[in-house]
Amino acid sequence: MQIQYRNENLETVITYGEILSTSVQREWLKGKHIVILTNQRYYDRFFEKMEQLFLNHPVDWYIFRNQLYVNTLEEWSSLLAYLDTFSTEADYLFVAFGSTGVIELTGFLQKVSVLKGEYWSIPISFQSYAQSLVAECTISRKNTLPILQQANLPQRIFLDQTMVAPQREGRLVDLQVFIRTAFLCDYPMLLQLFKQYPNPKQLRTTKFTAMIDELTTHYQASGLEIESYGRAFEQAFYQTENGHLLSENMKRFLGFILQLFWDKTVNRWPFQMKNFMIWLSHLGFPIDFPKQISMAEYLENVLQRIGEKAELVTLKQAGVLGESKKVEERQLIEAFETYQQICRNIRSNEK
Repeated sequence: MQIQYRNENLETVITYGEILSTSVQREWLKGKHIVILTNQRYYDRFFEKMEQLFLNHPVDWYIFRNQLYVNTLEEWSSLLAYLDTFSTEADYLFVAFGSTGVIELTGFLQKVSVLKGEYWSIPISFQSYAQSLVAECTISRKNTLPILQQANLPQRIFLDQTMVAPQREGRLVDLQVFIRTAFLCDYPMLLQLFKQYPNPKQLRTTKFTAMIDELTTHYQASGLEIESYGRAFEQAFYQTENGHLLSENMKRFLGFILQLFWDKTVNRWPFQMKNFMIWLSHLGFPIDFPKQISMAEYLENVLQRIGEKAELVTLKQAGVLGESKKVEERQLIEAFETYQQICRNIRSNEK
């Protein structure tokens, strides 16, 4: 199946519902020098499959660390040094095959490089699929401060669900993408998630295929808002002492949850947050704020990340985007107290 997708006046063609080998037409590869950008884990796991896909074509691999955000200035400099000896006369195909950082960095590369060619994305998760739908490609200083940016979309996106990470943590990460999208744009979709994934067994066995069209449609309309929701709260963990105790995906998950609590505190929209958090905990999400991290220091870093403008996107209600509103310290504290009280109640009822 194919979807014609447009974002920020850029277009791409999305192919899904097929395995990769039948999706890629041989004539698209004619005369191409393939450069695959990926993380170490996906190189180890899919090297043979990808080499077979591009059989009889020159293929080079650039391997990043196993991190969510590899789109850093350091990695960008290393990649440029690696590509420095490549001929400027060749016709290249840059293939992003990894984490969200790999997607962003590849899109940035194809836009500014003197090496001319196309840019494809082969997502290995719905998280990297969602990133492929966002035209904003950034290079950051470390994990938190964007310093370079280009607008770009892949010419083609191939979503082969046989290659999407099947492990338990990977399923939770992918579910986050659908939850965030539903919470911001589509309340009926959120209810559908509750019904389809009531327990860990259903999460392991029920695919996300049925919601690909909905996810894609919402990203076409509101991709930047969806991706940015919770980002300031996520980035604050990188600046807070002992923030390293949380994985990158956990920082992203808690960032989203904590902005939700702040949003509900500010706008008072009706929603049973306790039931929502019970569901998340039951599925296996670690919902608690780590005891080793200072809440006061973290809140200070949240305000610092938001900056002088001090505004964040909010919801009119669950499933409906609203306007940006100013962030006040008093409301942040109230939101975090509510969040912690709900977590304590959930844990006490589990005993």
